[in-house]
Amino acid sequence: MFSTFELRPPMYVRLLLWLLAVTAYSVIVISVFEEYHVPESTLGDAITTVLGLAIGVLLVFRNRASYDRWWEARTLWGCLINESRNLAIKTAAFADIELAEQHHFADLLIAFPHALRMHLRGERDPLPEIEAVYPEIKQIQHRPGFVVLQIFKYLDRWNRDDTLHASIRIIERNANTLMEICGACERIRNTPMVPSYRYMAWGSVILYTLAGPWVVGVDQGWFTIPIVLLASCFMIGMEMVAETIEEPFGKEKDDLPLDRYCETIERFIRETLPAPTATADAVAG
Repeated sequence: MFSTFELRPPMYVRLLLWLLAVTAYSVIVISVFEEYHVPESTLGDAITTVLGLAIGVLLVFRNRASYDRWWEARTLWGCLINESRNLAIKTAAFADIELAEQHHFADLLIAFPHALRMHLRGERDPLPEIEAVYPEIKQIQHRPGFVVLQIFKYLDRWNRDDTLHASIRIIERNANTLMEICGACERIRNTPMVPSYRYMAWGSVILYTLAGPWVVGVDQGWFTIPIVLLASCFMIGMEMVAETIEEPFGKEKDDLPLDRYCETIERFIRETLPAPTATADAVAG
């Protein structure tokens, strides 16, 4: 069972706290310079340039790796939307089944993205439509897998009843993709960024933040504060963005809107495989 995502303040709040700390630290450093009249040095520009270049290269690599994880997760959920739609369309087109059974199958197709969303976030919210038919799902740890199992049981029964004829192969390919998407999402969720990259990135940012006022303050005096704040805002902000998007299944603003994706799938399936009452009302109207 996955652990739930830790609750932490929004990124802009954390960034603001960091900048307040940097400001206080810079004021202390500049006050020391002003009190003891430290002589100017020609090394400040060279040191800040070298440090900034090295840290910039590291942060670019760090953010690119994090964005690749975010984009792969987005691609997988886009694929899930397409495959869910294909399953609904092909079921409506090829499966000669009763409307009640069609409605139950639609419930399973809708339950899968919701179960996967909660599975990736470590949540256990109820699935009312599915739990009413399959109460044992409450004790199942891997609920997405259980839902796909029931989908394949439907396909197998339809195939044995000669309901799908040769179309079973067409629908089966889309059903197989569901667990492939689940496994790929689990790989992203269970394989965090290499800790060494995190420590190196944060260590470099903190080193620059600590060294900046001492190096720049010799030449710039109180003008050091806005200079250091600007550089620190960019570096700390980039690292915080990387930390957020490398875990794309959470609930922060920069994470994937999984709830909206699930709603998109649900709306399409309900229109393609409507409930018996909805269909009867439409015919009567």
